[in-house]
Amino acid sequence: MGDFKLSEFQKKKLRHVFDIFYDINKDGVIEWKDFKIAIEKICDLHGWPQGREKHTTATETMQEIWKALLKYADKNKDKKVSTEEWYLMWTESIKASKNTGALPDWVNRYREFMFYVNDTSGDDIIDMNEYKTVYKSYGITDADCESAFNKFSENQAVKITKDEFAELFMEYFVSDDPNAKGNALFGKTNF
Repeated sequence: MGDFKLSEFQKKKLRHVFDIFYDINKDGVIEWKDFKIAIEKICDLHGWPQGREKHTTATETMQEIWKALLKYADKNKDKKVSTEEWYLMWTESIKASKNTGALPDWVNRYREFMFYVNDTSGDDIIDMNEYKTVYKSYGITDADCESAFNKFSENQAVKITKDEFAELFMEYFVSDDPNAKGNALFGKTNF
């Protein structure tokens, strides 16, 4: 396990998440300003006004994720995470997950937050319309959202509960199988 390396397929999936969900301003690095943009995008989408509990919770959660990302990924301590640092962090995280069966705590917090953000109705299930609403706000097309959702939900035969989302999330980040349904979780079906 000491010589674990990300496959090109894993790098493509990780780059997709980096580009779409973290590097919001598209300047090639992840910085706190990207997180601030994401917070406002999420809060606006849900109608969570500044100063209210849900906005505050979203901000606090994103601050925790940002601090952890700096701790584990920002190797040169410049308060920016480059793609190289991103890949290195994920190499270590995936390598550790092979032994523990789990991703780091901060990644699990991000997963929980993403479920909460996607479950706009609060019924503990993400449906197609909820998924499309959120992912379209990140620039993913309606057609790609539908294709992705149908892939990971097996044409909507599988309900996307917290547990199912957790399995898909783990599969997305850890699996090297191009046919794994979790690969579609973040709105892209082909890498």
